[in-house]
Amino acid sequence: MRSGTDLRFGEELRRERIVREITLEEISAATKISIRILTALEESDLSRLPAPAFTRGFIRSYAHHIGVDPEEKVCAYLADLAEQSAGTPPVAIRARAKFWRGRGAIASLIVGGVTALLLLMGLIAKPERRAALRPERPAPARASGVALKNVTVSNEPTPAVRPLELAPVSAPDTASNTARDAAKDADALVSLQLECDQDSWTKLDASGQTVFVGLIRRGEVKRFEARGGFRLSLGNAGGVRVTVDGRALESLGRAGEVIRNLPLPPPAARG
Repeated sequence: MRSGTDLRFGEELRRERIVREITLEEISAATKISIRILTALEESDLSRLPAPAFTRGFIRSYAHHIGVDPEEKVCAYLADLAEQSAGTPPVAIRARAKFWRGRGAIASLIVGGVTALLLLMGLIAKPERRAALRPERPAPARASGVALKNVTVSNEPTPAVRPLELAPVSAPDTASNTARDAAKDADALVSLQLECDQDSWTKLDASGQTVFVGLIRRGEVKRFEARGGFRLSLGNAGGVRVTVDGRALESLGRAGEVIRNLPLPPPAARG
């Protein structure tokens, strides 16, 4: 039986879900992932899961829904995938990694302690080194007195000096212009088209609300309109082509790469 730290990625997901009292049916309804895939995830059955690029997106959606760190669970999945490919039992590899990490930490502490001890012994044996390490501070130079010649003290009262009054200079009204431009951008109607070359989990927010969340299949095209623009999150950035106001954007990333809360249109396009 594995200990808590040696659970595989699917067992960790299942444990977190049960602790939060969330059913597979709730996750399937929210993420649009089939019960069959969710069961394969929890059983760590790599033979029943799709390609890693899709499986990473499923794990992130699952983890987001139950409120755990998605990247940690994706890393656990990739570790199990590498272990299965190498043919080494996951528990043996993880125990071996912990063993070497512990030995490395102890070795570092020993080396640091010996180095500090040697430095201390060198300073005690040769006290002149300590004196050499203390820089001598130069004595401050005395200020020489200033002799005033042909100067007499006047008994007349000192004339009052009135401060010069300057007329206030009005600053350019840049703040109002900036606010006016921002208001125009917020009211502008933005059109967005998402065309998927590969399956990708997608979340789209506009005006502070989520207008779409779910899996867009390969070959599907989604179109949206909103005032002020969007914020886009993708589970497979390299598999989605994005067009804003009729202008196609460059690729948002590599296949399987995750992006979050990308503003559309980009700030440069607004300027």
